[in-house]
Amino acid sequence: MNPSDISQTPPALILLGRGGLGPAAREEMESMIEGVRATLPGTRVEPAFVDREAPSLPEALDACAGVRRIVVLPVFIPGDKSLLRWLHKVAMRWRARQPVDRALPEIAFAPALGSLPELPALLARQACAVHPLPDVADTAGGDWQRDPIAWSNIPPHKRHVLFCLGPRCAALGGATLWQHLGDRLRASGKLQKTVMMLQTSCQYPCNHGPLMIVYPDGTWYGKLDEAAIDRIVDQHLDQGTVDEECCVYRGEGDSRR
Repeated sequence: MNPSDISQTPPALILLGRGGLGPAAREEMESMIEGVRATLPGTRVEPAFVDREAPSLPEALDACAGVRRIVVLPVFIPGDKSLLRWLHKVAMRWRARQPVDRALPEIAFAPALGSLPELPALLARQACAVHPLPDVADTAGGDWQRDPIAWSNIPPHKRHVLFCLGPRCAALGGATLWQHLGDRLRASGKLQKTVMMLQTSCQYPCNHGPLMIVYPDGTWYGKLDEAAIDRIVDQHLDQGTVDEECCVYRGEGDSRR
């Protein structure tokens, strides 16, 4: 990298990725951030995820508060123009929530990773640099035909919690609340065995987010925060009583409608 380019780097950079069901997305993001920090010394580099993981973009912006300029770099492929346009709204809404006496940073969005003209040449170089690659038979392992027995077992859960971790609920803190719900269920012991947590993508009534649905009751909960999660765990998931304060809809499976 040209030293003159480094001198133009922003005080803060947010790498914005997509989350995943396991730890792989976070581990890859952490590795990428370490490399960027080493390349751009003096630049604050923070992670953010569009969905399924924390921190969200607003939470990453909170972590960068106080700097004069923040650049958001989308590092996921494929890109989504409508999603990126909506993320601009997320940044504007974050600024609108800041105290009136706080100096607001400039927030700029860098071109999405997939739109960079250098990317095809980079991928081609990577493919050539690691030649020859091992055959899949050498990497799959000797028991490649065997799957875990548990994959055939139907879990004995009485309820399913369908928790929305689509982009809009994630931007409202849904991924952090998902972790809090998991912590509460694990702490109870009993509920960990009777309630299955399932992530979903967008459930669509986004203005009620963060959202989750409890089945087979068909009860929708919205505008969630940690206190609401605690009440739902204690009242609904443990005792079967709907928390009216954050219930936004009762489905046909709920006999108490």
